[in-house]
Amino acid sequence: MDFTMSPEQELWKQTVREFADQELEPIARKIDEEWHRIPDEVIDKMADLGIFGITIPEEYGGCAVPGEEMQYAVTTIHELARGELSMSLPVYTLLCIGWSILMVDHATEEAKEEILPKVVTGEWFLGINTTEPGGGSDLANIKTVATKDTGDSWIINGEKAYISGVREATERGGGHATLFLTEPEKGYKGATFAYFPADAPGTSYTTYSDMGRMGLSTGGFVYKDVEIPKKYILGEENKGFYVNMEGFNVARAVVSAACLGGAEKCLEISADYTKQRVLFGRPLLNFEAISFEMVDDRAQLEMLKLMLQKGAWLIDQSRKDKSKVDFREINRTMAMCKCYAPEMGVRVARNGMMYHGGFGYTKDTPLEMSLRGTMSYLVGAEGGYHVMKIIMGRDWFGDEAVPYRGSQVGH
Repeated sequence: MDFTMSPEQELWKQTVREFADQELEPIARKIDEEWHRIPDEVIDKMADLGIFGITIPEEYGGCAVPGEEMQYAVTTIHELARGELSMSLPVYTLLCIGWSILMVDHATEEAKEEILPKVVTGEWFLGINTTEPGGGSDLANIKTVATKDTGDSWIINGEKAYISGVREATERGGGHATLFLTEPEKGYKGATFAYFPADAPGTSYTTYSDMGRMGLSTGGFVYKDVEIPKKYILGEENKGFYVNMEGFNVARAVVSAACLGGAEKCLEISADYTKQRVLFGRPLLNFEAISFEMVDDRAQLEMLKLMLQKGAWLIDQSRKDKSKVDFREINRTMAMCKCYAPEMGVRVARNGMMYHGGFGYTKDTPLEMSLRGTMSYLVGAEGGYHVMKIIMGRDWFGDEAVPYRGSQVGH
């Protein structure tokens, strides 16, 4: 297997890294502490570079390289996360480009023509909206339901919680891919997946006060008699659960890329500091208690990056021809990445704070900002740490390793 990036991929990587270094790193702290939002001019610059179009075909205004969409996606998010350690902008971007893939593959032509060009230009936000107040991983037990089918649309009632981008979608435009029940008596086999515009009449939202990612809103939606046209369906009616699971594998890839990009940058910050800081007559890096720990972190980071590269390649191959890739291999590969990448991101930031001593507990370093932002993906977003282990247990050892069926971890 050839792991060499093509000249085009390498050029793209360098382009995004330069943008992240020059445009994002200098304003990361302001995004997190002062602005509490991503400036429009930054979104516009990213759109001009083509970042929001890397998973969208040219016919919808994008610049996707056919068959390499996920490889470009994980590279992009990895580089952005190095520059904006609070995770606000990387998460905003990974949602837009990740769920665009699902829309390319499963949306109606009418919906693609309406939505995707506006995602490419940065005008609209696109996210995912499945978690409910009762939990996020047990999607078999969602309560949001189509209370009426008019023939051309559904009338939706329900509530979603812990959703990224509720304010951005409402203020900027766009919406979220949402799971709801069209035949509640069938459980998850009666669920449908569709795009919900954030400005649909009857929709209201609230926001939460998170510990990190302050530049990107998190909150919930309430749907009260919201009419959703059937042109917004993703996949087929009553088969939305399976489309949603396909989307989560893509999402876990770009989430892992964000966590690993942040970890890489934090490790570089720690290496620079421990080389310069002299105690007891020698640099901190010369103490094996520190250097060995950093070596362990670097080695595990490199291994996870290779696993993520494999996962991105598998998803690209599956999109070309589903019959040639075992879906369970994608499941467990992405579960491995999503399980351990956030844990690594938090651990590397925490270790770096300890190397810095009292200085590490201040906001004069970006390490605490990275820890707060990455923690969101350790506790649950796109599937929590323990849920990923349930997926791996099921797909390695069989259904006996699964304590319950029909949830987010089900087929």
